[in-house]
Amino acid sequence: MNRKQYLIGNIQGVDADVETSLKEYGLAWIETRTDILFYYGVNHDDENYINFDFCSFDKDVDVIKEFDWVDFDAVCNFLGSTLEEFKTLDITFQITALVSYYGFENIFGSTYWEGLTYQQIMMNW
Repeated sequence: MNRKQYLIGNIQGVDADVETSLKEYGLAWIETRTDILFYYGVNHDDENYINFDFCSFDKDVDVIKEFDWVDFDAVCNFLGSTLEEFKTLDITFQITALVSYYGFENIFGSTYWEGLTYQQIMMNW
């Protein structure tokens, strides 16, 4: 992974405040021209996420095909949407929905290290 292509100034999250997105929701991302790097919480201190791992997806990934094991009817019911509405969502929100429903390990995979701190992420480690 070439970290230089992921400019920390482009980080976005589920909340308008990136710190809240990472620490409270455990999810933020950086989009490039071709892919999206997701940071996700893997360890918390009972109040906030304190360690984060990362995973990238091509921007043109078909989430429905990539995650063919997902019960999209259940996910859409969880969201209060239809499958057709889900398909129109930006990939970041599709992935966010899957993580919310299934958890990070089922979507991003297992983590085998302690992860990055919030400060390390913001310093573009």
